Amino acid sequence: MWLERASGATQRLIDLADAKAYLRVLDDDGDFDAEIERAIDAASTFLNVDDDGFGGLGFPIVAESWIVRDRGFTSDVLSLPFQRVTAVDSVEYTDAQGVAQTMPAEDYVLTKRGRRFCLVPMPGKYWPGVGTAPDAVRITFTAGFADVGAVPDDIKAAARLLIGHFYENRLAVGDAAMSREIALGVDRLTARYRRICV
Repeated sequence: MWLERASGATQRLIDLADAKAYLRVLDDDGDFDAEIERAIDAASTFLNVDDDGFGGLGFPIVAESWIVRDRGFTSDVLSLPFQRVTAVDSVEYTDAQGVAQTMPAEDYVLTKRGRRFCLVPMPGKYWPGVGTAPDAVRITFTAGFADVGAVPDDIKAAARLLIGHFYENRLAVGDAAMSREIALGVDRLTARYRRICV
């Protein structure tokens, strides 16, 4: 099983004015804006998943479209890899004759088990047989909060902590490791959003 981002990208969780207020940067001439924007980008990237679906909080922060692929309708592919799944856009597969097919949306349903989202067939429906390609099954889905405005305040608070760290350590070479206090603060602010395996 593997993932790929179909559309979307890391979005800034904090705008420039908010970051400047948090950092107490009072200049109006914008001398530090570029450096602050780099810190915003670094903090937002730190909290989001990468292009392969790893890292960050374990799910796209702001809604992105992803494709999960596998050799068949296995438990790995049917248990979607992110929490905060908001829609399954399509379930496609290559049948035993090598022909691309799309399952009707009424043949399956997205269910939630704890923080895990799973696809299950509707009563009387079954997952079809597939060919031998390693990506015979392709599920396209959307995950993440609807927009930046919908991102909870505690995630944004974690982003501000990170912005402060990246801004203050922008010129450091060997001693820019994140302090225990910052790491602990970010972890505590975001712990309730991380997946708990069940």
